[in-house]
Amino acid sequence: MNGLLLFTYTTSIAVACMALALSIASHILHRTAWSGRYIVFQSCLIGIMVLFMAAKLSLFFLPESISVMINYIFETVTMASMAFVIVFLPYFLSWVIAKPWGRRQTLRFYPVAFSYFGLGLASQIVNDPSFGFWVRLIQTLMVLGVYAYCIVTLWVNLKSIEDPAARHIALAINIVSLSLIPLSIFALFYEIVADFSYPIYVFAFSVVIVVYNYIRFDLDRQEIENKPELSFESLSKFKISEREFTVVQLICEGLTNKEIANQLNISVNTVNNHVANIFSKMGVRSRIDLLKELKEGPWA
Repeated sequence: MNGLLLFTYTTSIAVACMALALSIASHILHRTAWSGRYIVFQSCLIGIMVLFMAAKLSLFFLPESISVMINYIFETVTMASMAFVIVFLPYFLSWVIAKPWGRRQTLRFYPVAFSYFGLGLASQIVNDPSFGFWVRLIQTLMVLGVYAYCIVTLWVNLKSIEDPAARHIALAINIVSLSLIPLSIFALFYEIVADFSYPIYVFAFSVVIVVYNYIRFDLDRQEIENKPELSFESLSKFKISEREFTVVQLICEGLTNKEIANQLNISVNTVNNHVANIFSKMGVRSRIDLLKELKEGPWA
């Protein structure tokens, strides 16, 4: 394993880990349907690269039988991940263009993914160079076919994408996908290119995800900065007094009635009366209902 290949893999792993960390943070904040699957996918990519490095290094430090086993595990996990890509890319596409994933997509892409994985297993069992070449050729055409479908669908629906972050990532994925097609073709014929191609794929798409998450976080920041704050005037229609508004603010901060009493230097009974008046004026029965009303109001 030469130094350049090792550097390429370690750099790709570092960027992929950054993309994974940002994706976890984004998933916690937004809970989008695709982000949970992406976290699993990205974790698999990182694991595969670690397995690849282990497989290469095992040739020098471990017995041949163990090295062969590690290489077999690496190839199997890689095929499984690529089969996942065949389903994940159009699934992610359906979120980007805001068109629900339906039965038609399931019947269209799942058979292709299973065929990809099945052909790879057959190639490992047969272990014939000529058969292996044709299997790799068919698998490459499968992946390129899915890429082509996603790219064309993205371009057709690009203007209809309302989410700015989603539109940016759609453009980035188009550009990255098109630029990596020649690499996929060369990797089919040259083993050294194939070794370098995998970390380059992961690096490129990890950079796209990192940029997307930074754009998403920046949009969140702008939304928070531009969001109007809850004010005394915004609750004027409920005829809330200034003291009651102060109590509302402290409730929003999560303080209990006793803590509010200590904060305002008044008795707990007085706080209870204020809270009861607030509930009556705003037509709610509990703190949860109050917070929901405040969250869904015109100032939210």
